[in-house]
Amino acid sequence: MGRGISAGRARGTPAYKARGTPTRSARGWPVGRAFGLLAGAALLICAAYIDPPSILRTDTEPKTLSPRESRTAMTASPRTASFVPGVAWADHADLADLADHAPPPQRGDGQRKSITIEDFDDSAPGGFPLTWKAWRGDDDLARSLYTIREERDNRYLHAADDGTSIIILKQVSEWDANEYPVLSWRWRATVLPEDGDERIRTKNDSSVAVYVVLDRNFIGVPKTLKYVWSTTAPVGTHYRREGIGRPHVIVLESGEEKLGQWVEESVDVHADYVRIFGKKPPRKAVGIGILTDGNATGTDSKGDYDDFVVHHRDTGS
Repeated sequence: MGRGISAGRARGTPAYKARGTPTRSARGWPVGRAFGLLAGAALLICAAYIDPPSILRTDTEPKTLSPRESRTAMTASPRTASFVPGVAWADHADLADLADHAPPPQRGDGQRKSITIEDFDDSAPGGFPLTWKAWRGDDDLARSLYTIREERDNRYLHAADDGTSIIILKQVSEWDANEYPVLSWRWRATVLPEDGDERIRTKNDSSVAVYVVLDRNFIGVPKTLKYVWSTTAPVGTHYRREGIGRPHVIVLESGEEKLGQWVEESVDVHADYVRIFGKKPPRKAVGIGILTDGNATGTDSKGDYDDFVVHHRDTGS
């Protein structure tokens, strides 16, 4: 094509002329061709980097883990295995062996076996937790749903949904889940949403739920693990509803047996991530989230949260 254009110019004729069409400049490529090349490049990028499990995968049936699947990381303390249900604490107790207000874990920090990433002690009672923001929703509305409370000289986060259903998120980019794979926390379900079932869109409510986001795909969609205390779904259920970016729901507690009691959970989020997404997480996590909601069922939902701590696998919770 280049030789033809040059020849045309040498003869003083138009660079390009088609029957019944106006002359088009030879400078640069036609707009249509440029657009096609850009679209092709975009498709190649998508094919190379898109993560089908995190965006397109949908589990059409709920899955209850087998004993072998539920023990993806057996350690010196079986409480740190993946999907192990928590134990109820009739009375509140502090984690005395953890340093107060410890900074986020640093890569290569082999001295600390357990590091607190949130205990709410720095937040004022009656206020909104410091360093947390609304993830999906309005910050001002979130402040009316989540408040710091205090009992027995301990501060914790209380959540009561009014139908707004807002997730709040704390960024913890310095958390390396490859070095600190186990996450523990305490929660207390006080009011379960009626007939709540995270597997069903019209019943998708939880009294307490913890989101763990260790990575995003290349277009920013989070790869999310969501641990819940369900009203009706059985303990051990793993399910993901249809839709882009839906979280992988994992049921740790279910029903009213431990209602009103502090329950400690300890899960190997690294093992869960590898099992679900098929690869190790990056060195920097995105954050942890909290959601108490009753908007789908239109019923009350309340719960409490405290003491988010990350651990090496060779420690207890």
